[in-house]
Amino acid sequence: MFRLEVIDFVDPTGNTVVSRVPSNGTAAIQVGAQLIVQQNQEAVFFRDGRAMDVFGPGRHTLLTSSLPLLSRLLTVPWDRAPFQACVYFVGKQRFIDQGWGTRQPITIQDPEFGAVRLRGFGKYSFRVTEASLLVNEIVGSQGKVTTQQITEYLRDIVVSGLSDLLASTNLGLAQMASKFDELAAAARVKIGQQFKKLGLELTDLIINNVSPPEEVQKAMDARSILPAARDLHSYTIHQAKKTPGSEADPSSSGISSKSSRDSQSTAEIQEMIRNAAGQTGWTIAENAQQWKLTLALGPLTKQDVHVDFSGTDEAGHRIVSIWATCGELDVANALALLRHNAQIIHGAFAVIRAEGADVLVIRGNLLADTADPLELTRTITAVAWQANQIDRQKLS
Repeated sequence: MFRLEVIDFVDPTGNTVVSRVPSNGTAAIQVGAQLIVQQNQEAVFFRDGRAMDVFGPGRHTLLTSSLPLLSRLLTVPWDRAPFQACVYFVGKQRFIDQGWGTRQPITIQDPEFGAVRLRGFGKYSFRVTEASLLVNEIVGSQGKVTTQQITEYLRDIVVSGLSDLLASTNLGLAQMASKFDELAAAARVKIGQQFKKLGLELTDLIINNVSPPEEVQKAMDARSILPAARDLHSYTIHQAKKTPGSEADPSSSGISSKSSRDSQSTAEIQEMIRNAAGQTGWTIAENAQQWKLTLALGPLTKQDVHVDFSGTDEAGHRIVSIWATCGELDVANALALLRHNAQIIHGAFAVIRAEGADVLVIRGNLLADTADPLELTRTITAVAWQANQIDRQKLS
């Protein structure tokens, strides 16, 4: 009989929603056994198809008094005979950059193009609020016992909710791109109610892209103010032409393309980005030393890009870091990503630590003292375009 003296689980990735100990079946648990629960975890004892006692972070000695629910079920006092159970360790951190994408097209009625079949993709984040409810509803009722099974189940809930929302909206294709934030907010409310029933909180939901068929896209592109972002070269050139300071006379922007001083301040660089945003139509969310830019890559496609002004290189020189997320890191793809780096323009694949998890990004760094409007625009648009293409490839 498999007997546990010490029960614990350490998650080295920061991406594990649920882990079962033992991985199969149950184990004999004797009085005095030690339960170790890490920070950002809860431990849920599971027996007879339902969650029982719950423990928070810390080291716990298992006694009758510390397991009141389980102890009431046992016919034999377990200080004389061990009882059989398993333990689910539930991660309480925020799980970010969970991708969603429509497997089947969604049909909407557009006032100009008639019935149109759309595909979409984006990201969402969630956290566990009630570990015992999660274990009862998903593990006990649905039989999903691994992180992969649970995240796939949640992804189906997100896609189903978004499909219903997009199919029922009265927005036409031309208006939909400008309403991504409103649609995402409505979806958060709708889908968040379903998450709450599972002991979860939907903390964020982003719509990155909604794509009509190619012939409809071409018709929209012909009338769009923004030209279709058909490839990185044409899109970057178009954005650069509209950027202040990209003309032959750099003084046209009011800011020299190369500073005449030995260095330039963060405020000057931020002003260059504001000027570029004003000309190209980017939206900016300013937050001290890190900004979030939202770029329109086409009538129905948006991409978030982050700009961090607080970094330095190994020599202590200030750098401007420009990056966009590409989802969770899959170590098995590391070699393929390194090979792909040889083709990336203005940036490279990198890994950053965000809210306790490793996140894959495309990142480009510029020296703050020499950054100019054109270089900033090239890097921002290249990072946005390439991150969006990676998302499309991952969800296709």
